[in-house]
Amino acid sequence: MSYQAIAFDLDGTLLSGQGTILEASKQAIRAARQQGLKVFIVTGRHHTAVRPYYAELGLDTPVICCNGTYLYDFKQDKVLFSRPLTQMQAQHLIDSAKAQGIHVSVYIRDAMTYEVLNAHFTKFLNWVNRCDEAVRPDVRQVENYQQFIDEGTTIWKVLISDPDLEKMQKFVDNLPPEQFSAEWSWVDRVDITAQGNSKGQCLAELLKLEGIDPQNVIAFGDNFNDMSMLELVGMGIAMGGSEDEVQQSAKMTIGSNNEESIAQTLKDLLKLG
Repeated sequence: MSYQAIAFDLDGTLLSGQGTILEASKQAIRAARQQGLKVFIVTGRHHTAVRPYYAELGLDTPVICCNGTYLYDFKQDKVLFSRPLTQMQAQHLIDSAKAQGIHVSVYIRDAMTYEVLNAHFTKFLNWVNRCDEAVRPDVRQVENYQQFIDEGTTIWKVLISDPDLEKMQKFVDNLPPEQFSAEWSWVDRVDITAQGNSKGQCLAELLKLEGIDPQNVIAFGDNFNDMSMLELVGMGIAMGGSEDEVQQSAKMTIGSNNEESIAQTLKDLLKLG
């Protein structure tokens, strides 16, 4: 197989449990790029939360963000493709989640926002504040999300989180499927976007722009929101420890994100030196 591109999920995949990219992975990515392969980041994150890793890897390709809601070009600060929530959809999600006491975060065009700090955002802000100022993610506390609705602000996704997983699942099950796509991005977090958005759908759009056949792509992922991407490409690879359903959507399962499994797999598939 003549591979032309590699697509990486970040959390739980390219990133270790400490939120770092292993040196072995960085070396393998550099070697792959020297062979002419494109490297794409395909993530549930906002683009400003991708920037530190994008800079660390020295990438120049567009980034798929918020589970395929938009395709972002860092070089031009330009959105190349997007399907954001409508104001009515965002209003419904925010009001419904708040009514049930579920924590809400709203991802707008240029920032991740929250009204009330919770454990997830406390931990996230600790990482944000350690990032170099030049690439620091934009996370803001706001007084009320209603301002975004009233001003017609672009809203990429609504992130809900609660320790009561049964309550979360019930909330997701009650969402109108013709309006929303809900992806579990972590054990206690669900990303909710406009219906039809997925990593696989947006990656397909990006590959069209790049003139690359999906069969000539390697993709790595570890969670339910990665399944559409793993199923799209010629070599979908699940990380060790991922759920059975995720592994079944892949052609191969490798070691964990804390081991040098990505580097070794790329060496084997691409015959890297």
